[in-house]
Amino acid sequence: MSNSKEDFEHYLSNRFIGSSAWRRTKAKNFPDNPRNAKAAQRLLELESQIELLDCIWEKIAPYYNESDSHFLAAVTDTNRDVGFRRHPRDFAAWLENLLSNLTRQ
Repeated sequence: MSNSKEDFEHYLSNRFIGSSAWRRTKAKNFPDNPRNAKAAQRLLELESQIELLDCIWEKIAPYYNESDSHFLAAVTDTNRDVGFRRHPRDFAAWLENLLSNLTRQ
């Protein structure tokens, strides 16, 4: 398995798109909660902003393993936070939350 920065960016793109689709489904199931539709849109906006600086990649690279349950849970939790517990202003803020989730004991 390759662990390049480009692979990570591609992985995140797919996860943002998948999480957005999940939120759209939740929006249909819970039409009285507008947060799901807003979160779905915000996830796509974050996906369009993916640009990973080398200095940030160096912090994330040791954790990047698509087969590791801790890594997968951290990305899932970070995406679930969008529009509910966290309102990242941009992709960099989303990455800060991811790093926090990855380093949480």
